[in-house]
Amino acid sequence: MAEQDKKAEEITGHEPEKQAGGEKKKGKSLFETARELEQAERRKQELAEREHQKQQAEADYKEREKYGEQLEADKRELIRLKQGIASDSDTIFEEKQEKRHYTLRQRIGNFFYHNKWWLGIAAFFAVVIGVLIYDDVTTVEPDMIILQLSADSELALRTEGTAQYFEQFVPDLNGDGQVKVAVYCIPVTNDPNNSTNYYNGDSSKLVVEMQSSSAMLVLADSTCKDTIMPEQTFQDLSQQFSDNPLVSGYSFDLTKTDFLKKIGYEGELDDLYLGIRKVQKLMFATEEKMQASYDQAFPVLEQVISDLSK
Repeated sequence: MAEQDKKAEEITGHEPEKQAGGEKKKGKSLFETARELEQAERRKQELAEREHQKQQAEADYKEREKYGEQLEADKRELIRLKQGIASDSDTIFEEKQEKRHYTLRQRIGNFFYHNKWWLGIAAFFAVVIGVLIYDDVTTVEPDMIILQLSADSELALRTEGTAQYFEQFVPDLNGDGQVKVAVYCIPVTNDPNNSTNYYNGDSSKLVVEMQSSSAMLVLADSTCKDTIMPEQTFQDLSQQFSDNPLVSGYSFDLTKTDFLKKIGYEGELDDLYLGIRKVQKLMFATEEKMQASYDQAFPVLEQVISDLSK
């Protein structure tokens, strides 16, 4: 018993209490003593942890407070810079972005992306200009133009045959190495104010052609007599072809010849003649220019009359 009390005294640091009558009280067991030591150590660690958390919280608070003060100082400095009070700052620095390097493919892609609208417009005009240039280069300028003023629909379909017939009498007037005759068909009526003529633009086309010297030879019929006034517009042929029964005044009657057959016209016409416009000053042509066109067209007229009068 004495040895046990001594061990307990070594562990707890206290002398075992004595009971009444001089006897010592019964001491704590080794298990109970170890548990008390463990609880004391745990309380010590908890106190240390709380102290550490308190110190960390104080440090975080001071850091936030310092950061807030720095933000406020930077804000005041920025206001001073914007207001022109200060020209330079030791705390605020302009952030310089690092220059990015692009590959050739990326640079080309960026160029097309940022300029796609302008490139689209440029491409549109390039196509239009290209078409105009191509049309100008490939289009053959006619050596002579025949004006066909008739409302006959089938005759309007035979303009190619008419052109081919006249081409055998027309020389290479523009010097391009080939002969081409163009037939401009304008179906006009006796009423110059006809709404159909106006709606289709036929009246405007007729005015343009009759006020220029491009087309001197005219195929016409009586349906357009009131519109073009042939007595004032066409040259009188009765003197030059006085011995030709098909010539009457300004007209050479084509219905009594094989002209329609030669151009591929199927059927009969009782009203179609060929005439040449007289020389006069026009809106789009001087009298000299009109005379030059007349001098080119009249020999063709002579050959056609000779060919069809056989």
